Amino acid sequence: MSRSDLASERKTQIINATIECITRYGYSNFSMQDVARVADVSKGIIHYYFLNKEDLMMTVLDYVSVDIENLLLAGDLNTDPIAKLSNVIWMCSSIVQNKREYYRINMDFWTQIDQKEKVRQEIASHYSKFRAAIAGIIQQGINQDLFRKGDALQYATIIIALIDGISLQWLFDEGVFNYDEIIKNTEEAVMSFLKK
Repeated sequence: MSRSDLASERKTQIINATIECITRYGYSNFSMQDVARVADVSKGIIHYYFLNKEDLMMTVLDYVSVDIENLLLAGDLNTDPIAKLSNVIWMCSSIVQNKREYYRINMDFWTQIDQKEKVRQEIASHYSKFRAAIAGIIQQGINQDLFRKGDALQYATIIIALIDGISLQWLFDEGVFNYDEIIKNTEEAVMSFLKK
């Protein structure tokens, strides 16, 4: 294994250990020693790759957000905007079930936006990318005369708000509703609103 491969593997190991620590203890309640113990490395190794805890946390936030972006945007070769939008709604919604720790980590980061401007900017940047991707699909549907005319970015914002709101409620109380059923109803409501 080359030196750069080893360094990349080590950084990923530390990032994954940090994700586990955030999931276990919360954003503010873990130490670099906790990360070192979970990663099975010394604190010195962590500081070799990351300047300080804030640097590590920003790397984790970016890692989690990019991973979610890749999940959302990967593999959809469908040119039909209706099918694309349906896939995005289901994919976004499935993240809370299949990548629950990522969603919980994002919630922990949300609590930091008033104290840490860099965190706020990073989260805003990723939401901007999500909105733009969904708005692009909606605009394609508008251009093909499949969706009602309107502000595609605003429609995308509403869709993300619906998914986030449902996901948060489900994370707080999984028994409150059947998750798949409510996502199906959400998808139908969105399509009913958008389709001509």
